[in-house]
Amino acid sequence: MATFLLDRTQRVKIGNEYSHSGHPNGGVPQGTLSGPKCFLVYINDLRTTVPLYKYVDDSTLFEICDRNDVSVMQESVDIAARWTEHNDMKINSEKSKEIIISFAQDGNFRSTIPNIKIDGRDIAQVCHAKLLGVTISQDLTWNKHVDNIVKKAGKRLYMLYQLKRAGITQKDLVSVYVSVVRPVLEYACPVWHTNLPQYLSDNIEVIQKRALKCIFPGLGYAEILRRVNLDTLNVRRDSICQNILIKLKSAHTD
Repeated sequence: MATFLLDRTQRVKIGNEYSHSGHPNGGVPQGTLSGPKCFLVYINDLRTTVPLYKYVDDSTLFEICDRNDVSVMQESVDIAARWTEHNDMKINSEKSKEIIISFAQDGNFRSTIPNIKIDGRDIAQVCHAKLLGVTISQDLTWNKHVDNIVKKAGKRLYMLYQLKRAGITQKDLVSVYVSVVRPVLEYACPVWHTNLPQYLSDNIEVIQKRALKCIFPGLGYAEILRRVNLDTLNVRRDSICQNILIKLKSAHTD
């Protein structure tokens, strides 16, 4: 690992012109397999009063408080801020968000909780926050998350339409859908699938219907699924969740 980090140089290319090479005094190259591991080793000693989950540079703190409890979140954020300063790093207060999940009958309960501060600045209290690609809402519903993945997958359908115009075969178009579009609709589905109401499930299914009817115009959805040997997205999510449960039970038994 030392040879991976020491004596590295970097330069900037604009067109066919290169800058002089420089020696960075910190960091690791992006896009490498060793980079995230190096960063996790670097922040391994970061500890706070509340539970802390670390995933490369996306760290999440959380606490569970009863109405009469005293929050220690600000204390934990201060600890994290001091640690980053001591280790020549800095928390980006503009990208840091606070989400409060509460089902208290008092509708003003959230407004009584003071904002968390970083470097003396309030960080934003939000209704939705994206955590490792999954949108968490303060009411713990999945409407916003489904809306986001449907929009993202819908934009990728444009590529499918363009490839069809270019004369790509139906078989290859199905492969493009399966490898580029469908994963967006299934990402982290074990987290949210079992709590999905039918109308949200239908909203997701619409994207697959649009994709397959683009590839096979004039055919019904069920007929297309049989022809290309695909399941509905709802059936696939059920299968993914069941497989994970089986693996977890197996791991627990072992």
